[in-house]
Amino acid sequence: MPCTGRDGFPADPAHIYLSAGASSGVNTLLNVMCVDKSTGILIPIPQYPLYTATLALLNATCVPYNLDESKAWGTDLDTIKKSYEKATAEGIDVRCIVIINPGNPTGASLSEDDVRAVIDFANQKNLVIMADEVYQTNVFVGKFHSVKGVLRQMQKENPGKYDSMELASLHSISKGMVGECGHRGGYFELVGFDPEVEANVYKYVSIMLCAPVISQCLVELMVNPPKQGEPSYELYNKEYTGIHEGLRERATALHKAFCQMEGVECAEPQGAMYLFPTIRLPKKAVDAAAAEGRQPDELYAHQLLDATGICVIPGSGFGQADGTLHFRTTFLAPGTEWVGSIVKFHQEFMDKYR
Repeated sequence: MPCTGRDGFPADPAHIYLSAGASSGVNTLLNVMCVDKSTGILIPIPQYPLYTATLALLNATCVPYNLDESKAWGTDLDTIKKSYEKATAEGIDVRCIVIINPGNPTGASLSEDDVRAVIDFANQKNLVIMADEVYQTNVFVGKFHSVKGVLRQMQKENPGKYDSMELASLHSISKGMVGECGHRGGYFELVGFDPEVEANVYKYVSIMLCAPVISQCLVELMVNPPKQGEPSYELYNKEYTGIHEGLRERATALHKAFCQMEGVECAEPQGAMYLFPTIRLPKKAVDAAAAEGRQPDELYAHQLLDATGICVIPGSGFGQADGTLHFRTTFLAPGTEWVGSIVKFHQEFMDKYR
């Protein structure tokens, strides 16, 4: 099994569910977990809007916890605890904590200590962990630490202590070096789930009668790629490595440019395919945005698009700490010559509103 090879611990095919992309898996799991407004799900901020949108559709409650930008967008246990305690004091039944690792939109790759801290907290509060790990092969600094791999290691170190943990781990063909975004394929693995709950997950999945067959074939190719000694391995490895190194090169070039731009700060690229820099804009720019009924980072993103054709997403679209401004950019576009266009625009924007 591919999960066994990744983590070094056994995986049972009976607990792995194919889905039409990770988004479909998220939808399935949240539908099974959420009852009504009294159900709370801990969501990292900034976050991929799939989670808040799905919770709104289900009339459930988002319990936000801010990631720590000063620690390269890592998790902060005190912040998680405060968010949990505030929600429970308001009568919310908090059932699950979501972690996105590597992060979207932040590009952060969580350390093993961060993952352990989340597991410990979830175990204390009897929370399901939903691990969105679709960028697990996009890591440029250190290594990817899967929640399942760390959980199994903690169970080995502390027999009996973490046996009641419930984990759902999601993966997708849309991301990584495969990048087949148009084909909706993925899977989620359930670890430690109550059999009655898992029976309801199975029932919910069974409603979707028309499986995306081609996408399921791509999932198989993603999790069981050519191995060394097989005829296609050399070409596969060359293409895979080429894509990975191209992403790393563009991420590094973009980060270097951001570090030279006035009023911009950006953590070192760690993973996923995004950077999420902080921008500090002049007051005149803030006032101009207000006059147009926009957020300041939205004004910045629109003017960047008009001037360069480069599309970035305002940080306000993902949630951000009060009083801060960001934007999310990818480094998927080939080459690095377009990076200079952002630098030039930024200087002109700052001069315009200085």
